Amino acid sequence: MPSTACAHVPEIAEYLPAARAALAAFGLPETEPHPIGKSENVVFRADAPDGTRWALRLHRPGYHALPALESDREFTAHLSAKGLIVPTGRRTTSGAWYTEVATPDPEGSRLAGMTLWHPGQTLESLIGKDRSPATWPWFERTGALLADLHNAASGWTPPHGFTRHRLDADGLVGEAPFWGRFWDVPGLTDEERTLLIKARELVAFRLAALSDPLILIHADAHPANVLVSGDTLGLIDFDDCAWGWPVFDMAVSLWSAAGEPGFTGLRDRFLAGYSSRRPLPADAPEQLDLFLLVRTLMLIGWCDARPEVVGAVSEWKPGLIGKVRAALALQMGSSARA
Repeated sequence: MPSTACAHVPEIAEYLPAARAALAAFGLPETEPHPIGKSENVVFRADAPDGTRWALRLHRPGYHALPALESDREFTAHLSAKGLIVPTGRRTTSGAWYTEVATPDPEGSRLAGMTLWHPGQTLESLIGKDRSPATWPWFERTGALLADLHNAASGWTPPHGFTRHRLDADGLVGEAPFWGRFWDVPGLTDEERTLLIKARELVAFRLAALSDPLILIHADAHPANVLVSGDTLGLIDFDDCAWGWPVFDMAVSLWSAAGEPGFTGLRDRFLAGYSSRRPLPADAPEQLDLFLLVRTLMLIGWCDARPEVVGAVSEWKPGLIGKVRAALALQMGSSARA
């Protein structure tokens, strides 16, 4: 449960000494880091003397252990070899994927990793909050991109020791979900808690009926993590990649559009893009409705654990609870029609 105590939250400039130490470990001691952004992770740009540009990320303390981060590198290396634009790692001078550096966080340190900086801009920076028909071709292309990723993941045998979390029923709505016990978030009213418990029970029942196998998925492919690089789309930020259902990956991509006018048309274009590269489950639209609800439940736990990123409960709770209420009503309606 997040602490309610008021604590100093370091500004990105306070991480510059840590970034310089990391760059030295990665063989770039004379390179000055350029601050890019700070949310869960702290990100800097590094322009190497040979003309290459790199992204330096200081990872959120306590989120992933080193073996999981190293497994992320193994997965993205495989995807890159298959022709996808994904983060390509750089090793330290000692041959490691990551180095630990002292930081101003309460934990005192973070793991730092570097990836090649691919040129381009995120889809979110191009379309913002617009989900009108003018943006639908982008979602169709994103569907095709996820299909390419899933094809590459399905045909890969991870190496010995590979470890990533599982977004299966336990990881999503079990007793200890990966993003927290969303039904126990402080600040919920009794009615809201009852709503979330009901949603959790329904989701657990529906997930138990799924027969699709789990594969490695991106698990966070929303528009801010889709890279538009020239004529090609790629994916950045594999921090949440996990074993999960393919349609969950699709739901994350579509979540920001759910509830918008014309969502069905946007969804159908997305699914058309996906199916042009990889067969869809026969019940893909129904699964999408379920996983859109799951994504909202997960975000409640995610937001609760990150007040420094999303603000106070009062700022995000009404919107997410409203989405749960609407999605649950849709699920109950489909049950009644079945």
